[in-house]
Amino acid sequence: MTDPNAPVPGQPVSSAALSPTTRRLLTFGLAGLVAALDQVVKAVVDNVLPPWGATVGPLFDFQRVYNPGVNFGLLSDFPQVVIVATLVIGVGFATYALMRPPQRLTTIGGFALLLGGGFGNLIDRFRLGAVFDYLNITPFVGYLNLADLAIGAGVILLLLDAMLRRESV
Repeated sequence: MTDPNAPVPGQPVSSAALSPTTRRLLTFGLAGLVAALDQVVKAVVDNVLPPWGATVGPLFDFQRVYNPGVNFGLLSDFPQVVIVATLVIGVGFATYALMRPPQRLTTIGGFALLLGGGFGNLIDRFRLGAVFDYLNITPFVGYLNLADLAIGAGVILLLLDAMLRRESV
């Protein structure tokens, strides 16, 4: 008797064919990689960026910016509140992903980016007391880092996944 969920040779493996444990491991493993990559990039930028910063072309401005708050320095006077809120949100998303492992590769990717970026910035908050931002992309205002980009990409991926799922029903 053959397993109906077994992969067919020559066909791509569907994420639904993966066990819940495998989907959890993928989600949290990729999140760990995102957080690690964020920390490596921050260390490289901190070591190679001149004290006065750098401008690369008309779009990219690099400076060392330490943000104890959230976007645009909001809540900078309340870093403990930001840490608690970040932990609560992160634990909420992580618990959801543990209890209901993402079914689709896009959902796995979205959760991995969101959790990895959040954890990368949380590492900064505990280690430095603030998030280390370094990149401003003109014409936008405000500095960000790889973790911020991962969080944004994760949210977009999850929203697109939800919209595509809704259209296919």
